[in-house]
Amino acid sequence: MIHSSRRHFGRQAFMSMLLLAIAGVERSARADGVAPLELTAKLVEIPSKMPPDDLYDYAYVMRYQVQGGALDKQFILVAHYKPLVPRSKIKDKMKEQVGGKLRSFNQGDVHKMKLTADLKAIWKGALVDEYAATDRGSVRYWCLQVDPA
Repeated sequence: MIHSSRRHFGRQAFMSMLLLAIAGVERSARADGVAPLELTAKLVEIPSKMPPDDLYDYAYVMRYQVQGGALDKQFILVAHYKPLVPRSKIKDKMKEQVGGKLRSFNQGDVHKMKLTADLKAIWKGALVDEYAATDRGSVRYWCLQVDPA
């Protein structure tokens, strides 16, 4: 009797682990297959002076207010790679993850953007995020493409 229950528990544990593994694979497949979020938003805050690009590669977080669509009037935080460089001039390893026609970031400008919530999968380098001390809960979006609106 004890031997039978051990085998049953072992089978149950194996099946539970298998189901968890399958769920994890499905979750990661969905995350990778999510289409970019496309929206128009006003750049409402560049929180501080951006570091010079010649020191190191970094992404810089700015605050936007969405205009129209499902997120209308909501504030979002968006990370831009090397924001002092025009998007079309980025030719390094991040060229595949950064695009658009925007030449410079100016507070008050309106941008059309393609964003992904998967910032950590794309960018593993320095992140200049002035909002981290006061807002740890908001999603930081990675900007895949930005154009003037």
